[in-house]
Amino acid sequence: MDTTETLDDASPYLEGNFAPLRTEYTEFDLEVTGQVPADLEGRLLRNGPNPVGDVDMSDHHWFLGDGMVHGIRLAGGAAQWYRNRYVGSTVVGETLNRTFPGEVSGGTGPNTNVIGHAGRTYAIVEAGTKPVELTYELETVRTNGFEDSLLNGYTAHPKYDPLTGEMHAMAYSYGELFDKVHYVVVGSDGVVSKTVPFSLPSMPMIHDMGLTQKFAVILDLPVAVDLDLALGGSSFPVRWFNEFDARVGLMPRTVATGEEADASIIWCSIDPCYAFHPLNSYDTEDGNVIVDICVYPRLFDADRNGPFRDSLPKLERWTVNPQTNSVRRDVIDERFQEFPRVAGSALNVPYRFGYTTSVGNDQASWNFGETIKHDLVAGTSEVHDHGKTREAGEPVFVSRPNATSEDDGWILTMVYDAADDKSDLVILDAANLTSDPVAIVHLPTRVPNGFHGNWVRDLVTPPPA
Repeated sequence: MDTTETLDDASPYLEGNFAPLRTEYTEFDLEVTGQVPADLEGRLLRNGPNPVGDVDMSDHHWFLGDGMVHGIRLAGGAAQWYRNRYVGSTVVGETLNRTFPGEVSGGTGPNTNVIGHAGRTYAIVEAGTKPVELTYELETVRTNGFEDSLLNGYTAHPKYDPLTGEMHAMAYSYGELFDKVHYVVVGSDGVVSKTVPFSLPSMPMIHDMGLTQKFAVILDLPVAVDLDLALGGSSFPVRWFNEFDARVGLMPRTVATGEEADASIIWCSIDPCYAFHPLNSYDTEDGNVIVDICVYPRLFDADRNGPFRDSLPKLERWTVNPQTNSVRRDVIDERFQEFPRVAGSALNVPYRFGYTTSVGNDQASWNFGETIKHDLVAGTSEVHDHGKTREAGEPVFVSRPNATSEDDGWILTMVYDAADDKSDLVILDAANLTSDPVAIVHLPTRVPNGFHGNWVRDLVTPPPA
């Protein structure tokens, strides 16, 4: 390995609101402070790692653990219910002595994201696991690779194109595709329409991707699978490699075969770094590609248990130049921040507003905190401070029906309060982020620090009749 000293104490990623939740709740008619907007008809869904049993502290990684999906249904100006459910897997079934109605994943259930597409709800994760379909009420149905059209595993971060209704993804699996990655497109009908394999010299951890109107953007960065760790039985055989070249690839969205992909990808060098999550990407008139993205200087080097003890991420703008095969990096904001989101109407095109969550003021005191709104045109930002003991998660943007501007809508975010060890769903006016919340939905329990989710309108995935 590249370092002689590692941090192998998993406790920061298992204490406080990182600790797993052991109870599954079903609560109706939730208490609300303020007024839930009547136009919000659907579910806010959130997924995260929630180990169902005891963990080995010496080998635990925050990214591991059984998936637990949380959901709040809003309709008629009210918060109708809250549910949290384990995502079905053989591990969950054996540990809890539970039988699931259909075939489920063999290991832990997908624990990273939860989406609605083509009338179905899916829990998803990267690295070789297929999606697990859930009911509207979040019960496990079966492992479902998009009507069984998915050849291998999927991703935690499909990129949606609102112009076509397609989902684009970079899917890797070090078990089945060690030197390949699949570029997968799922159509608006919920079935895979294209799978294009392309070659890489290693197996990088490609957590997310960028998407523009012309290109699928590949993040080939120096965090990758280590065969020695994998063969040695490590639960998380991924680390930082000093010797790997960092680069960004521009693959034309029109590619149809692996040979075509390998020949057409434009590789552009970048200084070594790592990024999980682009905020947004788009093509420029001069032929460049802009990728706004939260960037770590170094990751999974000394810290073998999670992402925050090697370095903390800042929001950067990458200008990818296919003529010079280079990437220029400019820091947009010096504050540490993660979980970037934009309005659905702004995906993959030039845009103005983005939203993130702060992750602390310095390396020694990292934690989730405020919600930040960026005006990328004016170069300004606004902050919503949720309170001294309160920590916000990922900000999910929901457009108002018939919105008249890009930020005409709401920010929905789970906020944990250490004072009473419970969480709220906080609804903010995105156009007036610093104002008091529009509504606060009080939950019966805490929602552990986790990863990603989405607002799924009932028009996308309807409730049972």
